[in-house]
Amino acid sequence: MARISYVEPQNASPEVKEIYEKILRGKPGNVQKAMAHRPEALKNFLAFYASVGKALDRKLYEAIYLRVSLLNRCHY
Repeated sequence: MARISYVEPQNASPEVKEIYEKILRGKPGNVQKAMAHRPEALKNFLAFYASVGKALDRKLYEAIYLRVSLLNRCHY
């Protein structure tokens, strides 16, 4: 069970709904839904996340993602 409640699309403010639709293409993940309580933090996180993704080779990016997921026992 999540310690922080999620902001589901149907309960989101107009600002958060816009982020969900335009940036996340209507598919927010649990991390984004938890961060949506603070829309500015969510926007900054998404910008940072996108810049990291663009800075790394795609294979390296996926390898890091898989390794961190495995270390955290998260099924990615």
